[in-house]
Amino acid sequence: MNVRLPKVNEKRKKRLGRGMGSGKGSHTSSRGQKGQKSRTNIHVLFEGMKMKKSLLKRLPLMRGKGRFRSRKGKTARYVTKSKIKVFAPKASKT
Repeated sequence: MNVRLPKVNEKRKKRLGRGMGSGKGSHTSSRGQKGQKSRTNIHVLFEGMKMKKSLLKRLPLMRGKGRFRSRKGKTARYVTKSKIKVFAPKASKT
């Protein structure tokens, strides 16, 4: 009968910056000194000072006021059979 638990190879993530008592919480907590990357949240498309050939500069801009809104539900339209039947007799006569 096996009494021991199986060996776990996965290590838990280090919780940095959670106080001095944790042993991993002093001054900068391995994030470096200052700058955007040392703060809590970094923007998904953050590329630092590389602005000339950054991804955002290469993408085409959209015009108008609603360029930041999502287009969900505006691309596809559905047509019912009753609407198609209205045009069917006209198409068969010609």
